[in-house]
Amino acid sequence: MFNLRSISARLILAISLTVAVACGILGAFSLLTQRSLTRLALEQQLRLQYDSVIATIDDESRTALALSAAIAGLPPVRDAVARGDREALAAMLGGTMEALIAQGIPLLTFQTPPGIVLYRVHSPKVFGDDLTQRRHTVAEALKTGKQIAGVEPSLKSLGIFGMTPVVRDGRSLVNVDVGAAFGKEFVDRAKQRFGIDLAVHWFDGKNFRTLSSTFADQMVATPEEWKRVFEGSALHRDATFNGQPAALYVGQIKDYAGNPIAVLEIVKDTAEYEARRGARSFTSCSAHWRSWPVPPRSPSCWAVACRDR
Repeated sequence: MFNLRSISARLILAISLTVAVACGILGAFSLLTQRSLTRLALEQQLRLQYDSVIATIDDESRTALALSAAIAGLPPVRDAVARGDREALAAMLGGTMEALIAQGIPLLTFQTPPGIVLYRVHSPKVFGDDLTQRRHTVAEALKTGKQIAGVEPSLKSLGIFGMTPVVRDGRSLVNVDVGAAFGKEFVDRAKQRFGIDLAVHWFDGKNFRTLSSTFADQMVATPEEWKRVFEGSALHRDATFNGQPAALYVGQIKDYAGNPIAVLEIVKDTAEYEARRGARSFTSCSAHWRSWPVPPRSPSCWAVACRDR
């Protein structure tokens, strides 16, 4: 036991305690700052990834629109729809569905005014139904003779559509309606491209339905959070995914008219961020400790311990 009555021992103790307190304060401040910056960086990154997925939806709607325009411009197709000839349409387009489905475009439909299904290439036996109450884009395209693209409910789910009316003598003969789906292919492509897990939850007017997900059976955001995002602004918070720390972002998917119709849920594993943050905090505190001058030698064991820290 060394003698605290000596001036040198007291000085060494005071310096050591000051260093310890300063290191603790600086370390805590550094940790809080790093956490804040990391959270901000993650939120910005997730927002960018959300924007990228929404841009992908827009790209797919433009692809569907271009394809519908190409089909609508084929003279044999125009002649067949003018006659209402489903067999001719089947002969021309029936073999194309396999290639379209492989590209994530499983829907190709022809509708006559005001919105009656003339022929579904993907489901030839189902026709004659009226879409005007469910597919407002179809009714609008046939009425105005103008192309429309965007998100809208399909027969059983939610789709990304592009449509081109065939107009003759100022009158719409038929609407060529091409659609992609929010299925497994969509979320799998987005996961591979952006390095995130995601899910699409459609609000059908009464309840939310999960159309596709890379989460398997896991639930990250709650239905209550989906509803709040659907009715308001985006959500960002910490979460747990596959037993690891993660960041969650939930934002709206809007229909062709700009109204919310579904929510997009994005999850990113942050275990690597947490590890890096912990390493930086330790390094920062160690650097502050080492920056203090070595206390003078003293015969006491306290002085030796402080000198050799």
